[in-house]
Amino acid sequence: MERLLRAHLFPLISEPMGEESVSTTMPVLHSKTRANLYGIVFALCNDIGDYHRLLKLVRSLLPQGEGPQAWSWGIAQTAEDYSYDTNWSFERSNTIRSPMGYPGLRNLTNTCYMNSLLTQLFMNVRFRGFMLDADIVDSRHTQRLLAETRTLFGYMQGTALKAVDTQGIADSLINYENTLIDVSVQMDVDEFYNLLFDRWESQILSDAGKRTFRAFYGGQLVQQIKSKECPHISEREEPFSAIQCDIQGKTNLAESLSAYVGGEIMEGDNKYSCTSCGTYVDAVKRACLKDIPDNLIFHLKRFDYDVMTGIRHKINDRFEFPERIDMAPYSIEYLRDTEQSLAPDEFELVGVLVHAGTAESGHYYSFIRERPTKPEQGASWVEFNDAEVTPFNFSQIPDLCFGGVTEPTGYTASTYSKTWNAYMLFYQRVRASDVDMLQNSPLALGAPIQKSLSPELSDRITIDNERFLRKICLYDSTHTRFAVSLLDRLRSISNSCCSDDHAIERDAVLFALEYADHVLSRMKDFTEFEKLLDALIVVLRGCSVCCKLALEWVVDNRNAFRNLLLRCPTTRVRRSFSDMLIRALLYLRESDAQEYGFDVDSLELKSGDGVLPETPCGILQRLVCNMRELWPLLHLHSRAWDDYFGLLGTIAAFGVPEIFVLLREEFLKMCLETLIIEAPGTKKLRMDNPHYAQLVRLLEKGRRYSLMNLVELLQTLLLQLDLGARSFDPTYLDRPQLDAGKFALSSTEEMYLYYGTDSGRTRPLIFLDKIITANSNPVAVKKILQAMVSAEPRAAHLTDISKTILNGINIDPAEQAEPHLVAALTFCETTTSAASAKDMISQIAREVDTIGTSGGPAHLEFFLQVRQLADPRLPQRLFNKMVIRTVPQWGPPLLMYYEESVRVQTVEFLKELIFQHRIPTADDGDEDGILEERARALCEACIKRVQENAMQPQSRVDVKSMELIVDVIRHCVKTYFRAGTAEDDRVSEEAEAVNEAISVLQVEEAEEANSGNCSGLIVLEKLN
Repeated sequence: MERLLRAHLFPLISEPMGEESVSTTMPVLHSKTRANLYGIVFALCNDIGDYHRLLKLVRSLLPQGEGPQAWSWGIAQTAEDYSYDTNWSFERSNTIRSPMGYPGLRNLTNTCYMNSLLTQLFMNVRFRGFMLDADIVDSRHTQRLLAETRTLFGYMQGTALKAVDTQGIADSLINYENTLIDVSVQMDVDEFYNLLFDRWESQILSDAGKRTFRAFYGGQLVQQIKSKECPHISEREEPFSAIQCDIQGKTNLAESLSAYVGGEIMEGDNKYSCTSCGTYVDAVKRACLKDIPDNLIFHLKRFDYDVMTGIRHKINDRFEFPERIDMAPYSIEYLRDTEQSLAPDEFELVGVLVHAGTAESGHYYSFIRERPTKPEQGASWVEFNDAEVTPFNFSQIPDLCFGGVTEPTGYTASTYSKTWNAYMLFYQRVRASDVDMLQNSPLALGAPIQKSLSPELSDRITIDNERFLRKICLYDSTHTRFAVSLLDRLRSISNSCCSDDHAIERDAVLFALEYADHVLSRMKDFTEFEKLLDALIVVLRGCSVCCKLALEWVVDNRNAFRNLLLRCPTTRVRRSFSDMLIRALLYLRESDAQEYGFDVDSLELKSGDGVLPETPCGILQRLVCNMRELWPLLHLHSRAWDDYFGLLGTIAAFGVPEIFVLLREEFLKMCLETLIIEAPGTKKLRMDNPHYAQLVRLLEKGRRYSLMNLVELLQTLLLQLDLGARSFDPTYLDRPQLDAGKFALSSTEEMYLYYGTDSGRTRPLIFLDKIITANSNPVAVKKILQAMVSAEPRAAHLTDISKTILNGINIDPAEQAEPHLVAALTFCETTTSAASAKDMISQIAREVDTIGTSGGPAHLEFFLQVRQLADPRLPQRLFNKMVIRTVPQWGPPLLMYYEESVRVQTVEFLKELIFQHRIPTADDGDEDGILEERARALCEACIKRVQENAMQPQSRVDVKSMELIVDVIRHCVKTYFRAGTAEDDRVSEEAEAVNEAISVLQVEEAEEANSGNCSGLIVLEKLN
């Protein structure tokens, strides 16, 4: 069983062998074959002993500790000095080297220029071999860049990962200002090329090595001035590393090179002073190539600077270049005697470095030909675009590299400039390619030529590959299913009985949790995570020892606890982990109170007694302490707030003992701090707690945090407190327990709970306004508000609470007032102060006049609900009377509200309240008088509303919205007003004027509707 697993599924990781390079054993990577092998392993596991050995063996495969996580992003980490966060949505296919056989390079931020050039140089096999064989004696200081390059090229040649990290290069390359290059700033790749080669050369020790290095891409040109009037020629040799090619006004490379060697005529005022003749003569100044290296780089000068405007711009003109070019016509030998016959000096295109974008911003990537390749295979091209490596079709070179303008298509006749075009061309002498063919046996396509590495570097790469392949196998779907099946099998193979020493169960529980943390929680597919935890819960069920083992692992592995509760981006993973913790805690609480954390025989029998004696280092206390340690990190994990506070809230719901532990660990104080931290006056709190300052900054940037379970936790804690009792000073006293098992607030908690008030004036309570406005947990908010109002008048904050609610109702747009209207309803049904209830209803009634076109349904619902309230502690039918009394304030605005449903509901409500006399409203025998007085006041308020809103010049009126309010006016005039008195006659006349005006508008609207021009709105110019 072990031999099978080690030989084919998870070979042992090699150890360095000193002078000899290690050899690796490849695991079986085919998933179906691996599934069959796992089936054989299970078949060989016949008894509990075999099962335990297999369990320990499989557990030993898991990585120990967090370690660098670069591999999870598919990055080969060339230096261990850099840390990487875990890739939480891990997919195996995104981490493995491209099928082309080459890894890409990690873009550090804006280092595409570096990556595009390094891949071109790496694919030059002879240059790669030279860099890998470089003599390095001081890899940490004077030759660090050279050493990092050797490591980089070694990993590019041998890694199994998708990309190689270039951080080491960036951290060892000093620019001309004597500082490290800034990876966040884009750099011109030609400038980078010159800088890089200059720094490389400076770190090569021997003169011979420097000469060899320069010869790869460097040559000699001759700056020549040839007289046209005498035989004298002036020549000056200069080194070059790339040929600068003008493209403006040129159509192809041959034309640009001809201009390069053709030079300029020196005549007229610009005549050349011939020192040999001692006179000024007409001459030709030109550059000639003398020593041409095997590898030529042409820099196409696509960027130009306008001296007049001070603007740098890019030249996107079409510029063609051939697959092969003869450089003999541009050599000094040919130019000295153009009549002579020289042998061709042919170069073939092996690489194109492309720039896409503008002069101000853009992106570099490379097309590179694999070499050497067998003639029968033909040329194979690869695209290197940072970490992505894909095959490239050479026939697309004209479209993707020449530049120019796009061709018209069947969809559009317009054209535009191609901002993607060649910036550097890489050519190699054909004879040199033939030599490469002889010196390096070409491998199959998709397998890079292997140059020799030092044993140390070779072993390092090999071992890194083995570790990576092991992790890849751990993430294989067949292994995740095997792991779940392995845990499922425990109960059947042990006959559902735990062993006496719990050795097997211990390994099973720890394996499940470690595998969940290291593997399953980081996978994009979370199905197996849920299955594994379901299987673990089966193991934990019925055994307090197993529960304790699981919970101890959680409290001892704090980083894993943070990973699974906060950092994991998958909600269902976090929820499943929390559910497992809750189940384990509950069972341990029921079966072993002392291990759980309380020094009693049975927690269930004692939970109603409040504070209990605690055992040192109980599981509950340790878990709660761990959660408190996570508090300063919460602002970083906005998506996990419901999981974090949900776990705390569930623990609090266990009972009073747990609530006391949470209060002692200051969770109530910290929750209140979080809710008030944005308020003015909390600067010191933010300064003393940097995580709160960071939270505020994130909130200001638009980060959103769910408060649903935070409010639920607050509700559970606050309901166990007597908010009206005298607070205590936590500096000197422990929290006292009061009657009925309740506790007192600390002075700090009281300050935060009622933050926003002072002794001088009434102000909104920040905490209460926050939870009402968030509206994330209305049920919990209602209970909190009820608790705060019920604590009055002892707490002496009733006016502050009322002010907080009313401030939230007085808001624009009024539809946002709905949560505060619900809070107002709760306030009215809870308060014992009739004056406060009356004031609340009166102010809301007055507020309806300002709501405009939003908030109508919520305001109407408030009056519908509040009139049904009844409290024996308050005067009889108080709320119904207040709704009737305030009808003139809230009735007219709702009767003219733009939504027809609101207008109709308001009329029905008025019928029930006043017009139909269905519900008694007074006990004093004067019921009809009260109703008639309110109906008359309503009528006058409605007339005034129509006059102000619909009968003024230039008023825009929706006639349909006026119909019901006019009906109410008519009904009131007919029913509650009598002719013969001056006051009643005045109201009747005003009502008649309103009726006449609305009738005129209805006629005009009908006429416009017939003409087809009606918009539903009538503009009143003049009403007589």
